[in-house]
Amino acid sequence: MPIHISHTPLAATPQHAYDYLTMPSCWHEWHAASLGAIPDARVSLPAGATFEENIRTAGFRRRLHWRVIDAQRPQRWEAAATMDDGSRVRLRYDFVADGSGTVFTRTLDYAVHPRWLRAVDALFGRFRIRRESAVALAALQRRFAGDAQAR
Repeated sequence: MPIHISHTPLAATPQHAYDYLTMPSCWHEWHAASLGAIPDARVSLPAGATFEENIRTAGFRRRLHWRVIDAQRPQRWEAAATMDDGSRVRLRYDFVADGSGTVFTRTLDYAVHPRWLRAVDALFGRFRIRRESAVALAALQRRFAGDAQAR
């Protein structure tokens, strides 16, 4: 099961970062793989909440059926998703205050099915997902830097 862990500083308090990042309807604003969430509710989702997300990652369009499994504002948020083919995704966000804002840690682990898709993932998919994640976190940094300048 591939695991991608990314850390990035954000110019925001943990509460502000948490409130924004735990709204799946906003994910498409900073992560190009996200094509939108259903329902399109601009609220931080609590433990037990469910939603669906359409994505395009590593060249494939998928629909994820999510359930929030942990929500500890402003420290941690975690959700797990399944896809119709049996693929699974787990996403964890951690928020730690530092002197100038928040260190945001995004942990993504997944298991893909069927077997041919695992082979595609091993050959190039996981590398594209890493690159997509790096681009997304850079966009997220710019978004929060813009918020800080507006204040």
